[in-house]
Amino acid sequence: MACGSNFVTVLDILSVATFVVSDSFLTTKPHSAPAIRIKPRMGQVRKKPRALGSIALLVSLLLSRPAFAQNNDTITPADLFEPESGKGVRIHPSLLLFPSVESDAIYDNNVYNSSQAKRDDVILSVRPRFALRTDLPRHQFSLTGGAEIRRYAEIGGEHSEQFDIQGKGTLDLAERTEVIADAGFRRGIEQRGTAGDQFLTDAPVAFDRKFAGLRLQREGGFLELMAEARITETTYRDTEINGLPVDLSERDSTVLRARLRASAPTSHYSRVFIEGTVNKVDYLRSLPLQRDSDGFGVLAGMLLRLTNLVNLEVGAGYIRQKFDDPSIREVSAVNFHLQVEWTPRPDWQITAAADRVIDPSFRLDAPAIVHSDFSLTAHKVVSDRLLVSTELGVRDEKYQGSGRKDLRLFAAVGAHYRLTDNVGLVARAGWRKQNGNALGRDYGGVTATLGVRARF
Repeated sequence: MACGSNFVTVLDILSVATFVVSDSFLTTKPHSAPAIRIKPRMGQVRKKPRALGSIALLVSLLLSRPAFAQNNDTITPADLFEPESGKGVRIHPSLLLFPSVESDAIYDNNVYNSSQAKRDDVILSVRPRFALRTDLPRHQFSLTGGAEIRRYAEIGGEHSEQFDIQGKGTLDLAERTEVIADAGFRRGIEQRGTAGDQFLTDAPVAFDRKFAGLRLQREGGFLELMAEARITETTYRDTEINGLPVDLSERDSTVLRARLRASAPTSHYSRVFIEGTVNKVDYLRSLPLQRDSDGFGVLAGMLLRLTNLVNLEVGAGYIRQKFDDPSIREVSAVNFHLQVEWTPRPDWQITAAADRVIDPSFRLDAPAIVHSDFSLTAHKVVSDRLLVSTELGVRDEKYQGSGRKDLRLFAAVGAHYRLTDNVGLVARAGWRKQNGNALGRDYGGVTATLGVRARF
């Protein structure tokens, strides 16, 4: 669980799930794998639609928690749409390299997400990536990484470079039991207009994040179990305002998190689960408020296949976060999770979701932010080469210890076209609007994106 800003980039400002789940104070979402993977894993070899559907279904069953039996005769857009993919380069009998590159041109009519300093611009983003993976009968190891280079046509101060690298290993201890360890580093930037963007700095605020985790899990069979521990350390780089240096070390933090989960079937079409989490958050500097905190959460629920075309995942529970400063009221709230997947026709899929999480805050007057998210997405397969989609979303943000509340609305439409076996084209148009109370921030904006994806 990382502490730090999980801010969407300007390229993805309208994406659902504005904040990455793994960077939350406390999250009890079941993390089900999506039914449609628009960007397949590198190295996925495209096969005929039904074969691809079987692979997508198998991956969904292996990654979803909780999981239950599916009807192989049910056809979804994942079976019909074939995105671009690469075969990889075998650099050793048991080692494969999967390179890829993405590039977008984006028009944004409000780069700073501000009603006072509204500026539009065209942004070019180039994102090379690689994945180095073993091809072994049991244990698996991988090294992935990449970079993102952004260049603005007019606002040169917003130029940025980001990069990340992560290693991961999976040890197959016994039948259905494995240990997964991962560690990595990321250099990122905060998105303008988000919770951490408290002032208009000369350049985007940058941070360094180191993380590591260890998970023991037993999947399949009647009872599925998982235990996980994670540590994340985030440090912020100093910035400037009108050429004057600004120290951001009060944002530096270390977050520890542990999670236990168990699930079991109640019938061929349903599975129940229960999950518990604990966390501890330490800031390097806590003045003027003692922002350090610790908390826990529980979530229980069920995954139901109501029919071959409707899957329902629902959970409810409780979350609590207590702060070292007694003047800050603790977070004590009902937790919830909902995801409904409806496939009215083989070429259509509609998903509705609702979640609540607690994220760390980088404001000195508010040590945490309670997020309540609601989204609705729809995918339509026009052909095995073309997928179109639309999404609507609402995010409610409450700043604990402060009277600030923000309500963010967003909508988008997009299309993904496979031009060749290895190259795809994407287009996207989006709208966003935020309403803040007297202490919040009001803004609106639109984006238009054209891009290309290449897998090798």
